Amino acid sequence: ERGVTRFLEVGPDGVLTAMARGALPEAEPGAEEALFTPALRKDREETFSLLTAAGRLHAHGGEVDWAAFFAGTGARPVPLPTYAFQRTRYWLDAGAERV
Repeated sequence: ERGVTRFLEVGPDGVLTAMARGALPEAEPGAEEALFTPALRKDREETFSLLTAAGRLHAHGGEVDWAAFFAGTGARPVPLPTYAFQRTRYWLDAGAERV
């Protein structure tokens, strides 16, 4: 009803994530593209699992505050690489429109 298409399960395992897709009516707009991801998994290391969930949310259009995440680590943005030996960029600029 509110157009939510990204769901993050915050809990000790992904049990509810597996069942959540069935709770979303197929006729809902965006139901096919909806993302369901658990923040933690019992069979995976916590840091890996949480970073995977954050990455999946980011890749599906969610907002992740990466500056806050990397604060205090010394990490900094770097230019993306070019084609090998051609020195031309093949990445889209951040402001480029999608076609």
